[in-house]
Amino acid sequence: MYSIPSAAVKYGGLNLFEDEIKYSKSRFSGSTNLSYIMCINAGCMPGQVNIFTPNPRIPIPLGSPINENLSINAFKRESYLKCHLPIGPQPNCCSASDAFTFDKNPPYDDTSYVLAVKASYRQIYGNFQIMDSERSIDLERRLRNGDITIQEFIRGLAKSPFYRSNYFEVVSQQRFIELSFKHILGRPPENQEEIISKIESLKENGFESHIDTLVDSTEYQEAFGSDTVPFPRCWNSPCGLTTSSFIKQAVLTKGFATSDNAIHKRPTLADAQGGSSQLIRGILPGQAPTIKRSEKM
Repeated sequence: MYSIPSAAVKYGGLNLFEDEIKYSKSRFSGSTNLSYIMCINAGCMPGQVNIFTPNPRIPIPLGSPINENLSINAFKRESYLKCHLPIGPQPNCCSASDAFTFDKNPPYDDTSYVLAVKASYRQIYGNFQIMDSERSIDLERRLRNGDITIQEFIRGLAKSPFYRSNYFEVVSQQRFIELSFKHILGRPPENQEEIISKIESLKENGFESHIDTLVDSTEYQEAFGSDTVPFPRCWNSPCGLTTSSFIKQAVLTKGFATSDNAIHKRPTLADAQGGSSQLIRGILPGQAPTIKRSEKM
């Protein structure tokens, strides 16, 4: 009888990777003085982060929400970056005023690029294995050339037709909110009020605006910045999150070998309607989610 390797246990309990996955090429490549736009079939061109990354100078697209659009969100993000606040998991032993972060340059080599792309697909697509024809090749090229950051790569994957068809159109609204929080922010929704507010925003502004709201949020910037691939944050009781977030994260994750596309709480019949919420009872006032343990050994 073979024993389970300790690496497999850690893989299922924490994360696929031991450390945070980072990649950034925009600060090392390219010139902002060039005027041409990268072709979709380009093999190598200098990075133009100010063209391909939303900034406060871009025109507001027609039909964009008044309060939450790319230009306003980019202005908020730049204003936050000017404060030079620490980015990443905060220690429990000190306050925010005592915390600090060293100025580190993320890697930009080919190995880090491949690892970051794999980690991004795994995180945003919920461990759902895709075929080569379903990959976002254009986004991968732009990331490799340094024209977009990891943050913009995550935005593109979350807005892709693959994500929309598997995690938005075939599930309930509450299930979509749960999955988008898990995939983009690395945590489950805190309470029923947070889900209700996001459902109202989704109804008023649409799918893409909801994705922009999460990617451009201050929480995303504090946790991941622009160069870190999102990861599950609730396995070790981080600052700013409740203790129940661990249980909710376990309810949403189920098992490390299961994709989020398969966890739809389906009835016995295989062709029955699925896509129901996993936290619909656990977030109600006075109730707590429970982790179901299998009795089979």
